[in-house]
Amino acid sequence: MIKALKRLFTAIAAVFVALTALRRVFNWLARNENDEYEVFADDEREEAL
Repeated sequence: MIKALKRLFTAIAAVFVALTALRRVFNWLARNENDEYEVFADDEREEAL
């Protein structure tokens, strides 16, 4: 029983670590000023043209 609880805790911790890493990657991409991969253009840029 204790072994099963340890495995469950380990699985939950692994999922948490993976989701945290994914969130950090998305935050890093959001801060990146490279707009090459941006889906929607900025409104200000369209008005300047």
